[in-house]
Amino acid sequence: MKSDRYLHFSIGLDSFFRKYQSGLTFLFVLFCVFLADLFFSTFIPANKIPVLETFLKSQSRLIIDFAPEIWLTLLGLVLGTLIIVISIASQSTPKLIDLYISDQTSLLYVWYITSGSVHNLFLQIELVNNQAYKVNILLNTYVMLPIALLLAIPYVLYILRYTKTSNVIEKIFADNMIRLERLIHPANQSLLESSKTVASYQHRLFESLNQLDDLLEYVSFKEPKGDVINKMGETIRSYIKIKDQVNPTFFKISPSIRNDVSFKTMTGQFDDIEKERTFYEQKGYRLFGNAYLKLLDKDFFDLASLCASELASCGKTAIEQKDDPLINATIIRFNTFLRFGIKHGLRNGEARNLYNAIFHYSDFIKAMVHQRFLQHTKKSFFYLKIYVSEIYRHSLKEPSFAFLVDVFTWEMKKILVEVSKHELPISLQEELLDIFLQIDNLAGFEQDLDHKRRFNQNIRLFHIAMALYYLRVDKKSLVEAIIEDILEDHQFIGAEALGQDIIAICKRLESSSPTFWEDTDRGNANLYFSEDKEFLPEFITMFNKHLNHALAYNPSKLQNKAKDSDQPTEQDDET
Repeated sequence: MKSDRYLHFSIGLDSFFRKYQSGLTFLFVLFCVFLADLFFSTFIPANKIPVLETFLKSQSRLIIDFAPEIWLTLLGLVLGTLIIVISIASQSTPKLIDLYISDQTSLLYVWYITSGSVHNLFLQIELVNNQAYKVNILLNTYVMLPIALLLAIPYVLYILRYTKTSNVIEKIFADNMIRLERLIHPANQSLLESSKTVASYQHRLFESLNQLDDLLEYVSFKEPKGDVINKMGETIRSYIKIKDQVNPTFFKISPSIRNDVSFKTMTGQFDDIEKERTFYEQKGYRLFGNAYLKLLDKDFFDLASLCASELASCGKTAIEQKDDPLINATIIRFNTFLRFGIKHGLRNGEARNLYNAIFHYSDFIKAMVHQRFLQHTKKSFFYLKIYVSEIYRHSLKEPSFAFLVDVFTWEMKKILVEVSKHELPISLQEELLDIFLQIDNLAGFEQDLDHKRRFNQNIRLFHIAMALYYLRVDKKSLVEAIIEDILEDHQFIGAEALGQDIIAICKRLESSSPTFWEDTDRGNANLYFSEDKEFLPEFITMFNKHLNHALAYNPSKLQNKAKDSDQPTEQDDET
C-alpha cells in the first residue's frame, strides 16, 4: 500500500516538474547559488584570509569592475548563439524549439549564467554598504565566472550537435519510448482510470508521431528520411508488444484522438477502433500511407519501399502477438499501398513501386502462413488475385504493367510453396491453388488472341513450376488439378498447338538459370527459374496422358475449337 502511494506521488511529482520545468529549473539553480553563497560566508570569513584582506583593501574596486561586463557578455553570447542556431535549424527541422525548451542540460546552463549575473549585480549594490559581502565576490568572480566561461564553448558545441537532424530524431524517439515504458508502469494502471489522464497521455503519444511525420516532410536528405521511417516503425512495434499490459481504459477514444488530423475523416470508425484497441497503430499506419504516397510523387522509390517494409514488420509483430484486428488493419493498409502504387504507375508509366510493394506484402502473408492464420492467409491471397486481374487490364494500355502480372503470380506461387511446406490443411491448399489457377482465366480479351497466348505462356510457366514442386513433395492430386485447368483453358487453340505450347514452356524452364543478367530492386533472382525442373519428364508424361484421355473422351471438341479460333469473328472485323 505504501509503495503504491509512493509511486503515485513520484509520478505526480514528475508530471508537475515536466509541466513547469523551466521555472523549477531556475529556482533550483538559484537555490544552489544561495547555498554556495551561504557556505562561503560561513566557512571562509575574509578576516582569516590575510592575502584576500590585503588585496581587497588595496584594490577594492578593481576586483569587481570587470565582472559585470563579462557576465553580461557571456549571457548575450550564449543567448545570441541559441537564437541564431535554433532559429536557422528549426526551418529545416520542425519542433526543434519545443525539444530545446525541454532539454534539461541547456536549461541548467542558461539559468546558471542568469543566476550568476543577478548574483554579481546584488553583490555590487550591497558591497558599498556592507563589507561582509567581500568574500562572496571571491565566489562569484573567481569560482562561478570561470566555470561559466569554461563551459561556454562545450555548451555551444553541444547545441550545434543537438540541432543535427539525426540527433533530433533520436531525441524524439527516445522520449516516446520512455512514455511507452511508463504506460505499463504499475502505478500508471490506476492513474489511467482518469479520462483526463488518458486524454493527456494519448495526446503526448500522438505528438511524438506527428513530430516524426513533420520531420519526414521537411527534411530533404534521404538518410534522415529513412531514419524517421525506421523510428516510426520501431515505435509502433514496441507499442504492439506492450499493448496487452496496458489498462483497458487507455483505449477509449478521447477528444485528443477525435481532434487529431489523421482521424478527422474516420468519425464512423471510432466505435470499431475503440473495440479493437488499434487507435495508435491506425495513427501510425495512416502516417505510413501518407508518407508512401508523397515519396512516390517525389520519385523516392527506395524510401517508399522502406515504408512497405516497416509496415510488413509491424504486421509480423501483430502476428506474433496474435492481434487479429491489427492483422486485418495491416492487410487493408497493404491493399491501400497497392492502390496508391497502381495510380502512380499509370500516371507515370512506372512499375517499380508495385514491384517492391508486392514483395513486402508477400513477405507479410508468408509470416501469417508460418503462424497458421488460415483465414487471413486466404483473404490476402484472394486480394492478390483481384489486383493481378486489374493490373492485367491496365497492361493492355500501359506496357510497363505487363511484367507486374508475372511478378504478382510469382509471389503467389512462393506463398503456395510456403503453405505446402508448413502442411496447412489440404482443403486450404486446394482452395488457394484454385485461386492461383484463376489468374489465367481473364475473360473479355479473346479478340487479342496473340496477346492472350503470350500472356498465358508466362502464367502457365508459373503453373507448371508449381506442378513440379508438387511432384517433388508427392502431391499428385494437386498436379492433376493444374493439368486439368491447363486443358480447360487451352481448348480453343487445339490439341496440337496446346502440346507445342507446353513443350516450349518446359524447355524454357529447363534452360532457365537461377539468376537474371540484370539487377533489380530486390536482386537478380530469375522469376522464370524452377528448382524442381528435374521433374519435367514426369510432368510431361502426366500431361500427355491427360491430353490423350481428353481426346479419346471427346475427340472433336479440341479440334473444332482450334478451327473456330482461325476464323475471324464479327468483333475481329470491326476491330
